[in-house]
Amino acid sequence: AQIATLESEQRRLREKLTDAQVEQWQGRIEDLEVQSHLASLDAQDRLAPLREDLRNRWLDARAQLDHSRELTTDAIETIRDGVGSAVNALREAVLDSRRQSEG
Repeated sequence: AQIATLESEQRRLREKLTDAQVEQWQGRIEDLEVQSHLASLDAQDRLAPLREDLRNRWLDARAQLDHSRELTTDAIETIRDGVGSAVNALREAVLDSRRQSEG
């Protein structure tokens, strides 16, 4: 009985951690979207598809998590890696556009 209780608590904590990570991604995405909107018009053409890809990956991750709370750790890692790579791609593009406008 104690093992079942501990496993249930572990599952609940894992769900809370996953929810917190998804919310953190949303905040990072919104911040990057604002930064990319402030970028020069030349950069907008390059940043728009990256913003859309990032937003779509986040929406997909959110839907998968909302649909199934029983995702494996591997599935959560795959989702995290996909959203993380999209965040990094957009961040790098924003930084590149800043460097180009300053240089």
